[in-house]
Amino acid sequence: MYRIEIPGYLITLLILFLTYYLIKELWWLIVGIILIIIVSYYARLIFLTIQQRKKEEQMNYNPDMGEVYKICPYCNTAVKVTEKTCPCCNRALN
Repeated sequence: MYRIEIPGYLITLLILFLTYYLIKELWWLIVGIILIIIVSYYARLIFLTIQQRKKEEQMNYNPDMGEVYKICPYCNTAVKVTEKTCPCCNRALN
């Protein structure tokens, strides 16, 4: 069987040429992918922060004067009447 050997420097030059060509012709795609990664990272941070604040608001519920509320039988926390589970201990309210 006849085997062709390609020198290592030719493979390196070919890879460098292809990389240059892709960056030159598809720079907008690379920039777009980088922007999507950055935006999705910060969007996830914002989403998690909003979820955490909502959870803290539920856990630190202080009823207004005259407002009807429930007391969790497990952790003795004031809970809104409309809640199905306690935000502190995550147990079902009857």
